[in-house]
Amino acid sequence: MPSPSTPFPLFRLPYLALNEVFRSLECGDLIEMSLCSKRCKRIVKSTRNDFFGIRIFITSNYFSIRVDGKNGVETMWMSSQDHHDENSRVYMLNGEEIKIQRLLNIFEVFYPQEHRQFIITSIVNLMMDSLQIPMLSVDLHTHGFDDFLDFIPCFQNSRKISFIGITPLSEEDLDFVKNNVSSDTELQFSPF
Repeated sequence: MPSPSTPFPLFRLPYLALNEVFRSLECGDLIEMSLCSKRCKRIVKSTRNDFFGIRIFITSNYFSIRVDGKNGVETMWMSSQDHHDENSRVYMLNGEEIKIQRLLNIFEVFYPQEHRQFIITSIVNLMMDSLQIPMLSVDLHTHGFDDFLDFIPCFQNSRKISFIGITPLSEEDLDFVKNNVSSDTELQFSPF
């Protein structure tokens, strides 16, 4: 009968060795590690990485959040319409329970629709804080997406926000956008 093995004492490693272990982890693993504890999050934050930033894509019923790095897309978190199965993991994210199913570096996120904005914002903030990377771009597909303006304050520090729809934004909506984003944010409208 095999003897039970003892867990590896990861956090007893010297800082340089621990940093090397964390540098060898994939992006998705680092994000998941940062959810384990405050100590893990602190170590992930202190780990040097080669990630450039976050790109976000949102429609009325779908979202994807991807982390770009020197190897292209390092990980992608996206909404799923499917029902989660027994392989899903449950995480508490800012007090909200979300279920995540992972396939390699793609994470499917299951959440109550009424908490969509909170979940997206929480995931983006977790990635930015843990990986110490900026929000590069947000693409909002506005057709049929009635509450897209509610997301603007959440993404006010993005380097670029694109509004893609069938009809141009109203003057009132344009003013709201311009008054609620950083002056450094590049805005694109299609159609204008």
